[in-house]
Amino acid sequence: MTESRNALNDLDFMDALLDLVIPPNASGSLPGAGGLGLSSAVTAGIEGDPLLGPMVGGGLEAIQEAALSENPQGLSGMTREAGEQLVETTLSTNPFVMMGLLRYLYPAYYAHPRVLEGIGEPPRPPFPEGFEIEATDPRLLEKLHARRRAG
Repeated sequence: MTESRNALNDLDFMDALLDLVIPPNASGSLPGAGGLGLSSAVTAGIEGDPLLGPMVGGGLEAIQEAALSENPQGLSGMTREAGEQLVETTLSTNPFVMMGLLRYLYPAYYAHPRVLEGIGEPPRPPFPEGFEIEATDPRLLEKLHARRRAG
């Protein structure tokens, strides 16, 4: 009997998986998600989600087990193509696992300063400095206020 590993707590596995999901681009201007140290944030989000968490965690366990049966180093020891194929095959019956993972990966990735810089945005959160927005047409707001007074 082999000891079961918790995929969410295995940072090597999570980093390898995140790099498969969002790989670095060819020019190097955008890093892969696994190389940014996002595993802890993504894991915390998944573990704290009472609805998606158990399903996503179970799916990641299945990927991890399949990877370890293919390669003693798991997903991190596989080629990109082999890893992608393994993930696609393992999750073919439950695509919601990937959707649940992306629910926490995308916000973490696109808020990272290196990614913001790579897509041409200032490497800072949008607030408190904020962004320039267009002025609102006061006539549009008046229509809303009129509805409120009528209702």
